[in-house]
Amino acid sequence: MSATSGTSLRRDVRLLGTVLGQVLAAQEGGELLADVERIRRLARAARSEGSAGHRVALAAALGARPSKRQAQLVRAFALYFGLANLAEQHHRLRRRRAQRGDARAPRESLGEAFARLADAGVSEGELAETAAQVSLELVMTAHPTEAVRRGTLAAQLRLSELLDGLDAGEDVEAALREEVTILWQTDEVRSARPRVVDEIRQCLWFFEVSLIDAAEAVLADYRRLLPDAPLPLRFGTWIGGDGDGNPGTGPDTITEALERGRTVVLARYRDEVRRLARALAVSSRLVGVSDELVASLARDEAELPGYLAQIGRRNADEPYRRKLSFMWQRLGNTLRGADEPGYASAESFRADLLAIDRSLRANRGAAIADGRLAALRRRAELFGFHLAALDLRVHASEIGADRTGLMFAAAAAAQARHGHEALGSAVLSATSGAADVRALLDALDAAGARLRPCPLFESVADLRAAEATVAELVDDPRFVRDGRAQVMVGYSDAGKDGGYLAAQWEIWRAQQALAALGRERGVEIEIFHGRGGSTGRGGGPTHAAILAQPAGHPPGRVRLTEQGETISFKYGLPGLAARNLEAALAATLLAAFPRVTGSDPGPEALALMPALAERARLCYRALVDDPGFAAFFRAFTPVEELELLALGSRPARRPDGGASLLSLRAIPWVFAWTQNRCLLPAWYGCGTAFEEADPAALRSLYRSWPAFAALVDNLEMTLAKSSMPVARWYLGLVGDTRLFGAIEAEHARTVAAVLEIVESHELLDRQPVVQQSIRVRNPYVDPMNAVQVELLRRLRAGDDDARLPLARSIAGIAAALRNTG
Repeated sequence: MSATSGTSLRRDVRLLGTVLGQVLAAQEGGELLADVERIRRLARAARSEGSAGHRVALAAALGARPSKRQAQLVRAFALYFGLANLAEQHHRLRRRRAQRGDARAPRESLGEAFARLADAGVSEGELAETAAQVSLELVMTAHPTEAVRRGTLAAQLRLSELLDGLDAGEDVEAALREEVTILWQTDEVRSARPRVVDEIRQCLWFFEVSLIDAAEAVLADYRRLLPDAPLPLRFGTWIGGDGDGNPGTGPDTITEALERGRTVVLARYRDEVRRLARALAVSSRLVGVSDELVASLARDEAELPGYLAQIGRRNADEPYRRKLSFMWQRLGNTLRGADEPGYASAESFRADLLAIDRSLRANRGAAIADGRLAALRRRAELFGFHLAALDLRVHASEIGADRTGLMFAAAAAAQARHGHEALGSAVLSATSGAADVRALLDALDAAGARLRPCPLFESVADLRAAEATVAELVDDPRFVRDGRAQVMVGYSDAGKDGGYLAAQWEIWRAQQALAALGRERGVEIEIFHGRGGSTGRGGGPTHAAILAQPAGHPPGRVRLTEQGETISFKYGLPGLAARNLEAALAATLLAAFPRVTGSDPGPEALALMPALAERARLCYRALVDDPGFAAFFRAFTPVEELELLALGSRPARRPDGGASLLSLRAIPWVFAWTQNRCLLPAWYGCGTAFEEADPAALRSLYRSWPAFAALVDNLEMTLAKSSMPVARWYLGLVGDTRLFGAIEAEHARTVAAVLEIVESHELLDRQPVVQQSIRVRNPYVDPMNAVQVELLRRLRAGDDDARLPLARSIAGIAAALRNTG
């Protein structure tokens, strides 16, 4: 980062901090602001000195304050983090804009990907041929990990626009105070659990504010580099169709999700068509117009006599305006379901746009066709009339249940109304064998639903059996359609079952085996990655994660989930949305050329990884299978109290699972460990595995194999965010503390092993900007943890007044660490 660049970020953080101080003083009086400063100084001293005495002093100072003041302190620190996060996000956009004039393409950009392929000797012919199979599909899910409410996200978007104004030299301080005051007066804790329809609306908000435009811009850049390339990017969603353990999902939510998505995208097209009509005042008295367009207008006049009567001969010598006017009316008819004809499909809308394009190009209007019209054509290609294809997900144990049958029947009805492209896959959770998938296929046939079956392999045992299961199915034409099959791998439950290292290896090995099976049997097998936001659930930088996968059959086809807080962090600001979409697409393109990326491991990796994974798994299982572990976990983390935050519509536990650890979903499992700063699911077992291996072999693997490099880099980031001294505060809530010794020792082993592998003295030495950001943040996070421990003690002792402040501490820590589950 340049000095000027760093100065801009510090200016923004300092200004936002100052404005926050002014708002706190104005809203709550100077005593709160003074309290915030006192607690911050104590926290900084505890961090810099590292002594138990300083940490005790911090905890005592916070514990002495009444619950109301504790809640105010948590809110103040949490709001500071929200503002600091925003400043950092905005700064990434600033740096990206500054890089546009550089001779070298920015990292993880399409330009860098194409340059890398050219440097590797990939010819233009090979590039065009291979790119024809490139496919990236991002599937939005509503897993309950998004702690930030939509009103807060909208305020952050306005704040980012104000920081743009600051860069342009505007005086924005008063407007910043207004927005920060709104945030202070907005309760970050929901008063009621969101319904599925609320989650649908939340997801659509991201499309409206960023994704529709960002995806079009990325597609435009892609085709500038690779003209006439097939569409490489698509979107899907589970929201409204994820019935795995969510009683709120059913036929009504399937209909709701599709209708709302249709309304959003049609309304957007209608607005764009109207704006385009206003601009396209091209006169037929000056230039020609194609016979195709003339015939198209004649059809419009014949099919829409009511609208023709309204407009008469208006724009008679401006054929493009007139055509767009009829298109606007058809889109309105489609939206309203009017008796007057609309568009039967997105394809017919795209055909009208193409007719305008061809006429312009044939009559000296190529510059016009290449402008706003081309952008609208790209949006129509990307989003159709459905916006994002809806997947359905059901649990294997629920096949044959009435609700599942009704969901599939609703999907069949939806396909009749919206077209087959509006529905995606039928994901089958907890697939353990081919019989489960055949039962799914039978249920889909009975309902007449044409969804692509997608078995989801989640546990270590099921991942190991994935190749054999799919081998039994590849001759069934209901499973393999158009020569293609789809298989999903679940990072979350695999990690909860076997620990981080074992899960990563078993998923990698399953993908490699499935690709080999596909080559052998002549079937394209697309892997659907169920990645979460946190490292413990398969999270991490998307570009590196895509390049770390084994070469598929064919390579360059990626489908992955975007979950919870990951969606708002990556797509909440339009510029960041474009940046993250571009990075994912660039990686997918590179992944289509395995010889360039080096994704396949050498024999040393294949020899070493099974033993590492098994040692890590046994270490992890020894901890979680300990007879005292479940009680320790419930006392040591706020897992039972997470319900206070009312994050999502889906219950935290699977139905009929009781209160056992086994029934707990992977998301609250990871979320709880994140709250107490232990982050155990993302590293436990790795230290033991690495300690017993040859350090030189591990370093060689890190340098030569992208999958292992990504694994270690994600470990390093997670360890840097964790804090064993802070986790120790929670021991006061625990009766039997013996297991913490094993946790602390394994954490130390893992840190030491990672540092040896990456050859550094401190975590993140090679990423000083991120390292400094975490160091600066810690003194602001620590007080929230100290408050949370005290509030947990009070609530568990029966003090109901601690309930709401505790919920705010959970939301605050989640915002500070930018990770929930």
